[in-house]
Amino acid sequence: MVKPKIDSLKASQKGIHPKSRKAKQISKKISRQLKLQKRRGESNLKLQFLGDKLTWFKNNMDEELEVFTPRDVLELIQRYIDRNDDELEQIELKHKIREKLSHTRQHASREDHIKITREREMQQFMESGFETADFLNPEHLQIFKSWSGELRLLPNLKLRRYIKGRLLEGNTEESEEPDKMDEDDDDKSNDEDAEEYEDNE
Repeated sequence: MVKPKIDSLKASQKGIHPKSRKAKQISKKISRQLKLQKRRGESNLKLQFLGDKLTWFKNNMDEELEVFTPRDVLELIQRYIDRNDDELEQIELKHKIREKLSHTRQHASREDHIKITREREMQQFMESGFETADFLNPEHLQIFKSWSGELRLLPNLKLRRYIKGRLLEGNTEESEEPDKMDEDDDDKSNDEDAEEYEDNE
């Protein structure tokens, strides 16, 4: 029986040299996998945030309305932006009570989160446009009404951006209409919203 050469055996037992071509290939592959995992995680987070946002609108809209006017949409969006006002009032009330006992701000993190979120959403509504379901198109409205709340069905929904000034004017034609949700993942405001959503989890 032929014995393997000692040098060959030692070579096979050696690890991969950190500066070798093989090591660089493995490092590149691992780096790519990590980036893909990060992107998938960010995409899932934005999907979850958008799903929760649209669920609020579906639960709080008037299901009996067959046609939404710009005024109806404006009031619904404003209610969404103001959704945490009661909680904020309770926090501020607790602050006033505790001021006599301590200088610490109870629930400070939650209070800051609510205020920052509200300010950003209001800025979107006033300037770049607040994104939610397309209530002004009867066909798109019916699709939204029939949505079961499943995240996998979100790409079937048509979204629209609304600017407060245009809604006040009754202007519906010039409102910006983004493409379907899955084609709008790179929107900066959605990224910021998702980050706030993650911080609040």
